[in-house]
Amino acid sequence: MNQPRFARLQQSLEQGFTLTPKAIFQEAWQRIQGAKMPILLATVGVVGCWLLLNQLLVTVSGEGEETSWSLSLLGLLISMIMAPMSGGLDMMGVHRSVDRPIRPNQIFDYFRYLLPLALASMIMGIISSLFLPLGQSLGLPPMLSMLPTLILSVALMFTFPLILEKGLSPVQAITTSLRLFARQWLVLLSIHLMMMLLFMGAVLTFGIGLVWVAPLYIVVKGILYREVCGVEGLPDSQAPSFHTPKDRFDA
Repeated sequence: MNQPRFARLQQSLEQGFTLTPKAIFQEAWQRIQGAKMPILLATVGVVGCWLLLNQLLVTVSGEGEETSWSLSLLGLLISMIMAPMSGGLDMMGVHRSVDRPIRPNQIFDYFRYLLPLALASMIMGIISSLFLPLGQSLGLPPMLSMLPTLILSVALMFTFPLILEKGLSPVQAITTSLRLFARQWLVLLSIHLMMMLLFMGAVLTFGIGLVWVAPLYIVVKGILYREVCGVEGLPDSQAPSFHTPKDRFDA
């Protein structure tokens, strides 16, 4: 718990942290300059793999009474397979937030962490899948039933970087991300709401705006992680060692 790599993270958990959305967006806008292309190519690669695997899912599942169950299980499996690439996108944002070089094929660098990332993805998927049926059983409209799942996705946003950058276990990373979210849930939700509005606006421009909005989102997430958890190499923090998961941290 007292290792230097966890100093900023421990401070955020114990004393809280402060986030200024305007400053975060301004910094992110500056940092996407010169970095849009590698982030866009990486994003296209991840989305392309998602679409390919989902098409395979539909083909394999076929039709029948058990389709919904098979789709849910295969969807969870795809999330687990894609976890290293999703984590790679998150780490591109983290690296950009501290001026480290990024490249499109960085999304393939983390398959050696497939087991912990897939396990974390499975746990998150199972937890998220509980809310929609619960809401439907209570007679809530579909949008309201989806709301807890959307909030949970924001609450778990630090999970993959905590595994990859801090070396936490899947359960530690999930519980730590939830605890961090509880510290500043309103600000974090507000930032994601603003990003959602930007994505909606980008879609209205026939997708042209995504050239700026997609990289902006990745870098915003990286800056949030840096400010909340600390990243190796920053002089005032914390500096964790990326490849030394042996240090203990009590989440």
